[in-house]
Amino acid sequence: TQNPPGAYGGRKTLSRAFRNRFVELHVDDIPVNELEIILHRRCHLPESLCRKLVLIMKDLQKQRQGTRVFAGKDGFITLRDLFRWAQRYHQTPTGEEEEEEE
Repeated sequence: TQNPPGAYGGRKTLSRAFRNRFVELHVDDIPVNELEIILHRRCHLPESLCRKLVLIMKDLQKQRQGTRVFAGKDGFITLRDLFRWAQRYHQTPTGEEEEEEE
């Protein structure tokens, strides 16, 4: 896969001769409501938490667009990041589990 140049840090435009060797598919962003469903079904999180995580991701993406603070390869919030956040939910002990361990 190759992400579009300019949208992601460090991506350069490929030459026309090289691009002719591949099939190019341009895919739009996943709609917010569908992203919440995917997150809920894949990560087994409460729907309310999925909604919050998606909204946070979208808000961070908007903030990044408005400033150069998050510029560069580490500045873009991706779906991979979103799913990492969701996995942490199950890896973090709840208050009850912490009390039992003491």
